[in-house]
Amino acid sequence: MKTLLERAKGSALDIRSAFLGRAEILALLSPHAQRFRSLDFAPDHWSNIQGFSEATSGPLPLLRTLKIDAVEGTISPSLPLFSGAVNLKNFFFCSEGVPPLNYFAFPNLTTFEFSAGDEVFPISRLLNFLESLPTLQTVRITIEAELLLGDVPLERVIVLPNVEVFSVTQGEPDYRIAPHISCPSARRISLVREQDVEFEVPQETFPTWNTIGPQYVASTIDKIALGITIGEDLVSISLSFVSPGSATLELGYKIITGDEDSDEPTPELGWQHTEVLSHALEAILTHPLLSNVKHLHIWTRHPFSNLHPLTNIVKEARELFKFVGPLGELILDIDDLRLFLSPFFDLPESQASAEQVIFPSIKTLIIVKQPNDPLDEECVVVIVGFVKSQHMRGVPFERVVFHTKSPPAGMAERLEPWVCTVNFSVEMISTDDQDSI
Repeated sequence: MKTLLERAKGSALDIRSAFLGRAEILALLSPHAQRFRSLDFAPDHWSNIQGFSEATSGPLPLLRTLKIDAVEGTISPSLPLFSGAVNLKNFFFCSEGVPPLNYFAFPNLTTFEFSAGDEVFPISRLLNFLESLPTLQTVRITIEAELLLGDVPLERVIVLPNVEVFSVTQGEPDYRIAPHISCPSARRISLVREQDVEFEVPQETFPTWNTIGPQYVASTIDKIALGITIGEDLVSISLSFVSPGSATLELGYKIITGDEDSDEPTPELGWQHTEVLSHALEAILTHPLLSNVKHLHIWTRHPFSNLHPLTNIVKEARELFKFVGPLGELILDIDDLRLFLSPFFDLPESQASAEQVIFPSIKTLIIVKQPNDPLDEECVVVIVGFVKSQHMRGVPFERVVFHTKSPPAGMAERLEPWVCTVNFSVEMISTDDQDSI
């Protein structure tokens, strides 16, 4: 270290170490404190972190980034930690115990990423810390601890006027942080719940609009994206509500299915997937500004062998289409089209008109099928029936677009009587481009 410091001469220093509190290291580094540009404390004890702060208690004019990963111990500093870092911009803070946020004061902070571990965590500490930082622009919070409202009044709301990106990920059974924070300038807000698979799916999987506050529904929305991703140890369902000014509200729910290092078999996820998807559709349906939506994108990777368990979801999908739109664009990027086009499957002619969904007028229908999942004849029949039904109702599609590498033979000819234009494209639509989590 001594050799490296000599070679650095007067350059700014970026330092990362798990032993910064050692006396011999402090003796080498403390004379160069005014050159610190970033400090990264790999998992370390609070006593070492406090000792380093006290040894470098003078001005830290170049320090812009501070990362702390505190594993255990307590502190009782006489001054705020790193009080000389008046120009600090980025603070990344991870704490296993109750984090001592009241021991930090950074008047010009713009980015704050925070995670708390396995202890009970009082919300008031976080709210007080955020309220003291009007310069914040990005806030990301992950809470695995039990959240305590304590003496925080239900009506208390702190305003973060300059925050553009705000996200909260938590494991609590209800939403306790979001109602107390308002970000009027935010362009992206993300509220995500995480839960182990052995627990029941809570009724409030996604927050109600009354729960998260009027700041999230004040502007018009014109796009909704509903996405479902299933991996080896994770089920993730996300909702995105996008306003014309490109502001996005993301609501997410993740089911952790198991430990990837465990030999235990992964539980069957069918019922959790179905239940959470049902809650997602309900959350869309209850949005106060649903009738303003112009673009609806639904994507999922979960084929169902049996439609029977999805009866309730199909009913909710029908209700959704009664209130959404009229749509400029409907994108269906799903493994099983029966979920939203089920009325066209195996229904006798006499029953078809009575049981079909009342779809709104839709200008463009986009069907996306992944390369390993080409459109089969059953899907083709359903799509043709759907397009024909819209034409018969007097609200025909202006355009139908297929994103697939293997378009079915004769598809354009089968749709030609019922739609103005049919297009095919080999380019896949990215779910990231559709503002999904």
